[in-house]
Amino acid sequence: GDGTDSGDGTDAGGETPENTNGYVFHSENADSFDFAESAVSWGSKSSINTTPSDTTYERAIQVTSGTGYGVPYAELAWGNNDAANAIDASAYNQLRFKVKTTFATQVEVSIQGVNSSEDKKAYALNSGTALSNSWIEMQIPFPAFNDLTWIGLQFSGNGTVLVTDVYLEQAEGNGSGYEGDYKITSYGAGSISDTFNPEGYGCAEDHGFWVFNAGVVKPGVESCSNIGTPTQIFPQLVPELSDQPVPTHKWWGSVSFLGEMRIGDPNGAGYITPDPVSARISERGFRMLGIPSGLRGAVDKFEYTVPAPFDEVFDGIAIANSQFSDMEGYLKDHSDGAMTVEWRNGTTPIMEATFVHGSPYVYVKAFHGDIVLKTLRSNSGEKGTFADSNNMLGIWTSIAGNRTNFLVVGEGATTFTGKTSNRITVINSAKEATITLLPGTAVPSNAVSNEFAALARQVVRNVEIDYEVNRANNQVTVTHSYLNASGSPIETLAGLHPMHWKNSNAPTTDHKMRSARGVIKFSQTNAFSYTMPFVGVLPTLPSTVGDFNDTTLRSLVTEYVNKGSNGWNPYTDTYWSGKSYGKAAEVIAIARSIGMETEANTLTVWLKSELEDWFSADTNGGLDTVRYFVYDETWTTLLGVEESFGTHQQLNDHHFHYGYFVRAAAEICRTDKSWCGADQYGPMVELLIRDYAASKGDDMFPYLRNFDPANGFSWASGHANFALGNNNESTSEAANSYGAIVLYGMITGDQDLVDKGMYLHASSSAAYWEYWNNLDGYRNRSPLYPNKGDDYDNFPPGYDKITTSIIWGTGGVFSTWFSGAYAHILGIQGLPLNPLVFHVGLHADYMEDYVELGLTESSNGKASGLQDGHWRDIWWNLWAMTDADAAIADYETRGSNYVTEEGESKAHTYHWIHTWKALGHLMTGTGALTADSPTAVAFKKGDTLTYMAYNYESSTQQVQFSDGVVLTVQPNSFGIRTTTANGN
Repeated sequence: GDGTDSGDGTDAGGETPENTNGYVFHSENADSFDFAESAVSWGSKSSINTTPSDTTYERAIQVTSGTGYGVPYAELAWGNNDAANAIDASAYNQLRFKVKTTFATQVEVSIQGVNSSEDKKAYALNSGTALSNSWIEMQIPFPAFNDLTWIGLQFSGNGTVLVTDVYLEQAEGNGSGYEGDYKITSYGAGSISDTFNPEGYGCAEDHGFWVFNAGVVKPGVESCSNIGTPTQIFPQLVPELSDQPVPTHKWWGSVSFLGEMRIGDPNGAGYITPDPVSARISERGFRMLGIPSGLRGAVDKFEYTVPAPFDEVFDGIAIANSQFSDMEGYLKDHSDGAMTVEWRNGTTPIMEATFVHGSPYVYVKAFHGDIVLKTLRSNSGEKGTFADSNNMLGIWTSIAGNRTNFLVVGEGATTFTGKTSNRITVINSAKEATITLLPGTAVPSNAVSNEFAALARQVVRNVEIDYEVNRANNQVTVTHSYLNASGSPIETLAGLHPMHWKNSNAPTTDHKMRSARGVIKFSQTNAFSYTMPFVGVLPTLPSTVGDFNDTTLRSLVTEYVNKGSNGWNPYTDTYWSGKSYGKAAEVIAIARSIGMETEANTLTVWLKSELEDWFSADTNGGLDTVRYFVYDETWTTLLGVEESFGTHQQLNDHHFHYGYFVRAAAEICRTDKSWCGADQYGPMVELLIRDYAASKGDDMFPYLRNFDPANGFSWASGHANFALGNNNESTSEAANSYGAIVLYGMITGDQDLVDKGMYLHASSSAAYWEYWNNLDGYRNRSPLYPNKGDDYDNFPPGYDKITTSIIWGTGGVFSTWFSGAYAHILGIQGLPLNPLVFHVGLHADYMEDYVELGLTESSNGKASGLQDGHWRDIWWNLWAMTDADAAIADYETRGSNYVTEEGESKAHTYHWIHTWKALGHLMTGTGALTADSPTAVAFKKGDTLTYMAYNYESSTQQVQFSDGVVLTVQPNSFGIRTTTANGN
């Protein structure tokens, strides 16, 4: 859906009229309102001190954070519980107050009325006016309730806040204070901005001053008290791509984001990883490495640790230009599995190189000068040549223990000068050559060299990767097609990674390499296909099969609702807020399923209110400072304010963050489809989906921003500025975002969206078991399964774990970005635990050992023995998918007396583990048992099979399972059938 321009806006503050103020609490003026409750802490359990030591003002209130909501909160409120004492505040349009704090960065203001919906918004404290002695005066819009009951100020975090001079006023204008120009574009009932409100900029001091909430900018600023205009970062694209959406992430994301990496500059660490090749694009050309030669396994990682990573050449070779040594690198062309870099001198193209994922070939062309090959040494024990014949030359290097063989094949008659030196010039009339990475470490035979040379000048320009979903069995078939510059199929040696060749009938040659993802096998072809099963997703687990105590579950739902509208989400950024929204969605579904409609409706109102706040960029008539989205036309991306984990500056993690929003919206619209209608908030939900998973041809967003069709999984980093290439940590959060697309597509009847979500989810699930968990390698070592051989083991020798947590372009590591605890390293793949990530429990035998490893550091080897903050609930949830009885027995040693993970609720954990006790293990998802609906799954416990499906349609649906079982599912309901092994 295209947006509708609402015109330009300006947000101007006004003078305060005299004698029109309504004083709530003031240092110099008497209170104007007779509030029954004055300066109370609501449910936060904050401590209130009306005689603080700070004497800047004659009267002030000191508030110290409490943990009544489960997280620290400093809270202060004035109001009446009795509706009869409501106050007519319709004469006021602005709220002012003064605040002093050393820990809080924003304040959430809650305005409540008898019949008026709560107006709750967050404001960055640095948008206020700095006063003496570190005080700040805030001036924010007031909704002018005529039935005012409460005014509340809430500060998230642990510490002390001072507050004074709280009053209402009648001011001219809308009170935001931002006087810049901006454009609001409507999408349904929502809207986005085209720019950021500087009053919402954040700034942190940590060995420098670092700005955030300001878009894709350089983080360093002069000071936090004088941020000024942050320095914008621009994509590194050739002019011909300037009118197209900007692709980021991928295995080559550093090129479009940063361009060339300067020689010797550690700030430009980025390597692209068209595995089995790795390359660093520099101002002189590129350094080319063979991942197989440098891949090493260790106790906690397997990777190619690049020696001297910022040098022009060390191990491997470098490709340069004979005339130019200070060029700029730009993205020239890209497709699903290939990309082309162009080097320029000013505006003049000098040379280009095309990299193809999985391919042994890199195609190089010079427009000026000649192609130059550089090595660290001249011919010696560290460099030599072979296959010196006609238009080809073999070069081997052996540096730092990394022995690599390259074959250079020129276009037509080719001369190589300086063959024995460390600088070889390639001379032919076309100024073209293919650099080939050959398998093995021994000097290749002439037969091998000739075989790879035969297809070297079959120049692949693009790789198109398409998918097709078979709705009869939920199987997804993916096809890689190799094309030349004119778009015609071209035969090449295509490198099939393990997820490809294990699920494909494509014939392969005898040549192979062990690289970052495992063994790559080569097929002489112009296309290949492979097929994966889709696991199936559900909106929630039904409550009619679970073995739980209804009274206990109801009490846990009530406990969650009792957090109140002010306590259920203390966050204003996209990630932690998103987790709160996903958590609320799960509790809403559970509450409805057990007849707690009042509680479900209350939570839905709260959830709608917050999402609608996010989905409006000018909530109060002026540009917001937090909880709104900006479309960045330069980077063709949607940026939420506030950012976290580099979602602006590095474009990180959009699929993680926005997936929670889409999942929450899908639960709202499961029972209120109109909310996702074209005239309501559907267009805003679809904008989020388009940002992280747009379709081809979208004019606002790049195709599948985070997902990499070539690898079959997602990347988290936008700039990919790492020597190990790009990375991705939580596959479950990625699957959550793609499963949410399936649910939303089912609700809206968008079958193309459903198919896309199924493809992304199926591929993410398959990649999780193939690359993160190395299932075949694990089973090779099990007496319960046949040993398929070393080719099926994706982890290299020396790495001793059954899993890894962060996949990098050139390896994987057993760690997280934030912790070295085993419970986090393995648990990060199990959050959020909901019916969109069933795939994590797909192989119950493996999960037994996975759980044991994850609980290694527990005091008793069980989830109950984990430290606070080590995710006991996540581990009970994971454990339940393989042994629910054991998980429940351990859970009952603590009951509900534990600290929850931020995205989990006690109600959901209790419901989840007891439902899995009845279900046993997941049966769909391996391809052995399939269904013809995306929202259909089956489970087995002993001899009992449980089939279930959810019907989003308005008419009865028949769901067929491949074993002959048929479910008749009523509209907007679950269908469930239980059978035993004898068919009863």
